Amino acid sequence: MTTGKQNRRWLWVAGTAVWLAFFIAFTAVPTTHAHVRVEVGPYAIVVGWLAEPPVVGERNALTVEITEDEQPVVGAAATLNAELKYGAESFRANLSPTEIPGLYTVDIFPTVRGQYAVRLFGSLGDTAVDETVRPEEVFPASNIQFPEPLPDTRELQREIATLEADLQTMRTLTYVAFAVGVLALLLAGVLFFKRR
Repeated sequence: MTTGKQNRRWLWVAGTAVWLAFFIAFTAVPTTHAHVRVEVGPYAIVVGWLAEPPVVGERNALTVEITEDEQPVVGAAATLNAELKYGAESFRANLSPTEIPGLYTVDIFPTVRGQYAVRLFGSLGDTAVDETVRPEEVFPASNIQFPEPLPDTRELQREIATLEADLQTMRTLTYVAFAVGVLALLLAGVLFFKRR
């Protein structure tokens, strides 16, 4: 009889643990949205990266999919523009239609990791559009390089600048040492001839 109670207790504990694991997995962990959807009037606009995850130093493109009542919107490149923003920097670009109706791209070569913003502005039909979305964050290339990550170009630039500053300091010290040496030789020559 004790084993029956123990089995039920074990089953209850295991069921509770599984339920708790699912609850935590689906509520406590924030989800990552690779594509961002916004609605403007009757239009749905989905913005994301063509190649995911987006990586610093690799050519990529933002994709902009536009639909109205689940139907692709063609011709939006003529009336809708994109502006990419990163911090205080911005880059204006035209939407390029693809072979897939309603799908447009904006070619970009991300050079800095972090969160980019995409501002879409202009109009779709009679509807004015001015929306800013933030697609998936751009990651450093070291996240996917194997077996050994390549050096970060920004870090290399900082190291080169430091080495150039050190080299200039060494040049200055060399010129000063050379001048002191010449003065010492002149002083030794004067003292030598004075003693004679």
